[in-house]
Amino acid sequence: MINKQKIAVTLITGFLGAGKTTFINRLLKDNPSTRFALVENEFGEVAIDTKLIKGVDASQMFELKQGCICCTITDEFELVLQELAERFPNVEHLLIESTGVADPAPVIRPFFTDKNLKKIYQFQGTVCLVDALNFATQPEKEISLKQIATADFILINKTEKLADEKINSLKNELYKINSLAEIKPSKFGSVADFNLGRLEYQKKFFPDVNNSESIHSGIKTKTLKFNHPINRQKFMDWLSYNLDIYKKEIYRIKGILCFENEPFEYILQGVGGSFEILEGDLIVGEIKSEVVLIGVFKDLELEF
Repeated sequence: MINKQKIAVTLITGFLGAGKTTFINRLLKDNPSTRFALVENEFGEVAIDTKLIKGVDASQMFELKQGCICCTITDEFELVLQELAERFPNVEHLLIESTGVADPAPVIRPFFTDKNLKKIYQFQGTVCLVDALNFATQPEKEISLKQIATADFILINKTEKLADEKINSLKNELYKINSLAEIKPSKFGSVADFNLGRLEYQKKFFPDVNNSESIHSGIKTKTLKFNHPINRQKFMDWLSYNLDIYKKEIYRIKGILCFENEPFEYILQGVGGSFEILEGDLIVGEIKSEVVLIGVFKDLELEF
């Protein structure tokens, strides 16, 4: 569960025109008792989407203009988030909307690596909106696919004009890109039974996935399974090395780990070369560890 003393963080991503602003407005409407803050930016002098967001006090609107926080991230981003928490101590949930042509990884990374932010915030997960009508013809496909690959929840938007057969076909296509995410259809930015509080980044969601490759840009899913306790130090050395060397190729990593001489499971999460390992539940029954990686592995040997 989210630590009540920390501010929950959800990143909203998706390619241009996918419906991110509509979805955020829906979240604000459906959660009237939650005290939200929003980091929202666009290219250029005027943050157009700021004028479209309803229900957020202007004094809590932090705009980072003249560039994208996702691809030109500097200390400004971390400082703005610290200032936000200081000025508005009653904020319960921070929504970050990335621009449509942005890699989500640099936005997520500070919540894993910045000690000050980790004391204030708890990253809850990433929601990626996919434009069901235009996905097949989108330009800059690589960015769109990376947004999908790093998501925890994928919302197939604009399905009101599509037949169920088309929706199911797209869902299967997205599942091949990211088998770790929950995938649901949406009409007009609304999805049945979506609950921000349920979107826990550390939740155990491991489908029955074998190694696979999607038809898109060589994105692969690779699964490592262990039926014995793992040596913590050797695993940490292996993980740190590979995520540092191959951070551009490994988009996402997630796992449940059982270490030697330790009674708890540990939850592994990583995006874009950064990761965290948090203590989970007591080990009950069979000792089993599983690590799932999503990325463009090419000929990388990622065996532990």
